Amino acid sequence: MVERGAAITGRLLAFGRRSDLRTETLDADSLLGGLREILTLTLGANIEVNFKLERNLLFRADKAQLETVLVNLATNARDAMTEGGQLLFSAGSEVLSSESQAQVHGVAPGRYVRFTVADNGKGMDTATLAHACDPFFTTKPQGAGTGLGLTMAVGFASQSRGALAVDSSPSKGTTVTLWLPAADFDGATAPAPSQNAENAESKPHPTAKSARVLVVDDEDLVRETLAENLESEGIDVVTAANATDALSLLAAGDEVDAIVTDLSMPGMDGIALIRAAQALRPGLPAVLLTGFAKDDTAIAVSGAISGAFSLLRKPASFHDVLDMVQSLLAARTKGVR
Repeated sequence: MVERGAAITGRLLAFGRRSDLRTETLDADSLLGGLREILTLTLGANIEVNFKLERNLLFRADKAQLETVLVNLATNARDAMTEGGQLLFSAGSEVLSSESQAQVHGVAPGRYVRFTVADNGKGMDTATLAHACDPFFTTKPQGAGTGLGLTMAVGFASQSRGALAVDSSPSKGTTVTLWLPAADFDGATAPAPSQNAENAESKPHPTAKSARVLVVDDEDLVRETLAENLESEGIDVVTAANATDALSLLAAGDEVDAIVTDLSMPGMDGIALIRAAQALRPGLPAVLLTGFAKDDTAIAVSGAISGAFSLLRKPASFHDVLDMVQSLLAARTKGVR
């Protein structure tokens, strides 16, 4: 049991460093059965854990990462049941066949295995629920949580071609639902890519030496120095002093191949800017610069899991920035995010 606990701990620590999914066909009954011991060890005696499973549920996922997600969800549930309570793991088959169902869950129509983790804890009000999956958002006391558990789960679901939803209300507990593609899911019913997506795929991706990079920093000297150094290497650079100006450029159709932004800025910070920029330009490579050492690990995990950005610790030289942009553009060219 101790060895299994150490294995899970190792997966938690390694989760943020893994960008590839080692997908395999899994059986829901075997997977959850294998987690019984570690859940008992992790949750404590005052949490009653129950399982309700359909038989022969085969699906596709990365086993180690899924185990980590489920343990994280169970830990969150335990923390919401301070005086003890009941936790129910269930798994069943679900076919999302209509267009409306697929749109609600953000996935292609097809057959899925639906996992739910339901507790009878204190639950969340509407305002809290709206931010529950945001990076670094937590209702726990300072130092008691990173606010990354649900963010990691959402990232895993998305990478796995699945989806995740959270339902909660005060005094009625919380239910997290995770859909993962069934073993016979081939994506044949997925919507055809749009013309814009096809054009984007056919357009050659630039290298750092031919890229146009958007540099965003509210400190004039830092922003202009970085821009000048990148330009000295032949990079085409456009700058913005804040997130609002940067998004205005993108919304106006300004073509950029990557974004480099500071984390700490007045108004919208760098993470929020990257998320908004990638909503306008899906897949836009991004580099986040931060000078806050204590946040490095949590920020790096968030970027790695979501695939949204890579982190550079200040003071980073322009060569470091150049190398990172080159790496991200090369990965995009190869179809790796």
